[in-house]
Amino acid sequence: MLNMPVPTKDDALQMRVLAPVRGITAGTTALVELSGCGETVPALRVNGHPVEPLEAARQGTGAWRIIVPGLAPGRNRIEASTAADCTAIELRGYPAEGPIISGPHLKPWKLTTQENGLGTPLDEHGNAPPRISHVYMSLSSGDFEPYDPANPPAEADVAIARTDAGVEVKYIVRHERGAANRGIYELAVLCDPTHPLSAVNPPPGWNGKLWIYLYGGWNQFRSQGVLAGYDVKPPIPAHRVLLDMGLRRGFMIARTTLAQSATNSDSVRGAESLIMLKDHVTRAYGPIRYTLSSGTSGGSIMQQMVANQYPGLIQGIMPLSSIHGSWYLPGQLIEAKLLDRYFTQISPALWSDADQRLAVDGHGSQKSSDFFNTVFDNQFYGRTTGGNDPTRGTDLPDGETYHPRDRPAGARGTLQDYQVNYLGCRDEAQWGDAERAAGHGFAPLPWANVGVQYGLGALLDGRIGKDQFLDLNEKIGGVDIDQNFIAARNDVDPQTAARMHRGGFANDFAHLSTVAILDVRPPETGDLPSHTQFHTWVSRTGLVAAQGHADNQVACMVPGYDSSTTPPEWALLAMDRWLAAIEADDSEASLAEKVVANKPAGLCDGVYDADGNRTGDLEDYHRLYPSFGDAKTVAAAGDLRAHLIVRPRLKPLDRCDYPGIDFDDGEWARLLAIFPDGVADWAAPGVGQARSVPWLSYAEGPGGQALQP
Repeated sequence: MLNMPVPTKDDALQMRVLAPVRGITAGTTALVELSGCGETVPALRVNGHPVEPLEAARQGTGAWRIIVPGLAPGRNRIEASTAADCTAIELRGYPAEGPIISGPHLKPWKLTTQENGLGTPLDEHGNAPPRISHVYMSLSSGDFEPYDPANPPAEADVAIARTDAGVEVKYIVRHERGAANRGIYELAVLCDPTHPLSAVNPPPGWNGKLWIYLYGGWNQFRSQGVLAGYDVKPPIPAHRVLLDMGLRRGFMIARTTLAQSATNSDSVRGAESLIMLKDHVTRAYGPIRYTLSSGTSGGSIMQQMVANQYPGLIQGIMPLSSIHGSWYLPGQLIEAKLLDRYFTQISPALWSDADQRLAVDGHGSQKSSDFFNTVFDNQFYGRTTGGNDPTRGTDLPDGETYHPRDRPAGARGTLQDYQVNYLGCRDEAQWGDAERAAGHGFAPLPWANVGVQYGLGALLDGRIGKDQFLDLNEKIGGVDIDQNFIAARNDVDPQTAARMHRGGFANDFAHLSTVAILDVRPPETGDLPSHTQFHTWVSRTGLVAAQGHADNQVACMVPGYDSSTTPPEWALLAMDRWLAAIEADDSEASLAEKVVANKPAGLCDGVYDADGNRTGDLEDYHRLYPSFGDAKTVAAAGDLRAHLIVRPRLKPLDRCDYPGIDFDDGEWARLLAIFPDGVADWAAPGVGQARSVPWLSYAEGPGGQALQP
């Protein structure tokens, strides 16, 4: 993908496309900047045909910004010429419905334009004209109120916003909703409707900064989804883009259903949707200075995954109540159900002590433990959730959803089947009855517990006995492709493990050195039992393993903070100061070095109050708010590297690995029979584990091909 004109001299005619991803556009127009052309707009040709600019404006730098029409899906060539010079540039165009990087569209796909207020879709992809409305900050009510340009409110009731760029404008917000990438987006920005709006004439109230708001949850709907907050009555203001603390300062706030994990927990489609969203913003409103993001739970997953798999899309991330990666949850749900079945149905007499069960489970409370056995057994805002159940959670009618007997070719509700473009399908030798009936293999389950010593940490700490440890590992079992319990443990074939690592689906944090990370959470004892604190330290473990340090990550414990909403205002401002300082740094340092060097003074790990005052250091953080874990953490005896591995390599059993535990010969023989091929070696690289490859496209099939954006 080319976007690199080669000038012949300093004053030569030069052209660049202003786009969030170099060489990519997702529409029929492009925002182009031309320099070296004097006072006249050069003649333009697109794919050999003369075109007239839709709009053009002279910039303070002397360059022209031009909206060029006539682009089409596929390869495009834009040429500009004057009497004295010429230049050209090439870029790849994509249709509004995509795909760009996610591979062939999943089918069937439910359209929800009407549920999102966009009316009847224009086509099978859910494209629809955007809907524009306005609100204003009312001085009388102190809140946003509808603004009708044809019948505006009294001038005296419209507040004045002073942005962080020092610009004073009427506090009127343009609110836009539209469709892209078979999803739904919305955005809000200070913009007086009397101001002529275009990318060459951005709203004066916009500071050029984009704040992506990522809603949580965890689903893989085959659906455009519904913008979270609008799917309940009354709508939830905190889940919308009409957020005063950002808008009044000049931020544009935006989101898309395919980057809200309540609809889509796949980070590739999330990244693709953000590419399209940012491309739309650039072509409709003007260039973006930098992008920051925030989101809790599934929103924290999406940020960390997208920023690592597609570096450069987001410059600063704010994971709130962080969970470190998207494939953590499927494994956690399986282990939770395996343990619950084992404790309650297989060996209940051996595990009558609740504290011993919890010691193996690893969570800090029974409430947290129970959460994973119940979280997907209900509905989420009126939409059936599925978890790992292939027969649920697609957001499609029952007649289009998988059933092993009645509808074997139906859409399956698991994450791996949602990611079939990346992982591929099981070989015919692995097919079960439903696959044979469907005529194709399902996506492989990339989760393994072969060699995993459940309860190891609890055994070494003396919280459970040898008989319990041995019985547990003899009988824990696994699940089949449809999540039915089986006696055998699960394994992952090397190709699937390698694809998981190559694509960054097992988040390795390898490409986050140029990203500012502000991790904010309340104590684990809060009302969100899934948001256990150890995830923050898994992220840190990954950062240190990948880059030798975690100086670009700040971990903040904020007692009393409700992470289900927005970041604390002080955190938003700290992130903005951080990114603005990086932007202003014109030194010769690398971008990764600038990220660390420009971290705001005083912003460091520790305990913070509601106003952003640091009340304790990292030692206080750990002392006052200890982290727990999960069954995998206990099985790895606290080694958080286990969460970076899909399938562990195995090592021979060694009595020296059980200090203080005296297995007699019979017990040792029993342990050898349980683990005939050895036990997990969490200190070694996993099977197929290698540094992930950024900017993969799956247009050509599983495994992906690296782009050069």
